[in-house]
Amino acid sequence: MTKVISFRSPLRILGIVFLCVGIFIAIVGIIVSLGVRTIDNPDARLASIITLSVMGGLGGIFFIIGFVITNINRKAARKLADLKEYGDKYEAEDVVLVSSNSVMINHNPAVYAECIYINQSGQRCRVKSRLFMWNRWGEEKDALGATVYVDRQDPSYYAVEMYYKQSAKGQIDLDFV
Repeated sequence: MTKVISFRSPLRILGIVFLCVGIFIAIVGIIVSLGVRTIDNPDARLASIITLSVMGGLGGIFFIIGFVITNINRKAARKLADLKEYGDKYEAEDVVLVSSNSVMINHNPAVYAECIYINQSGQRCRVKSRLFMWNRWGEEKDALGATVYVDRQDPSYYAVEMYYKQSAKGQIDLDFV
């Protein structure tokens, strides 16, 4: 029996953090703006408007970025669910992890898995997964497997789902980006 991994993602967490920071900055801007208005000063109204526009604008930018990031991950999860339901399923072989030095989290590079599956006509097709974090170098051959879901009409539309093989021993951190 294999343990299937869902799309838990550091990118999803980053999106939620951006959403929360955006809301927090906007709320702080509103509170500071209301606090400035209570001061008996003729320029207090202008200072209140400037504070509210700067803090609200900055909070809005963070909120929009967080919203975009979380929607990207929602679309990827929906793509996997649709392909699981309507696509062809293939077990991948020769799973090889390739490091992506452009994305580093906790001094560990994000990786993607390159694997090969054999389609219905007997052709060997090479596919790449999404980026994910792998903290156990040297254990990938024993612990990691992949299932490829391919769209029946368009074979270039696919999703790769990573899983732990039963032979994997211990806890292995595998988070999708």
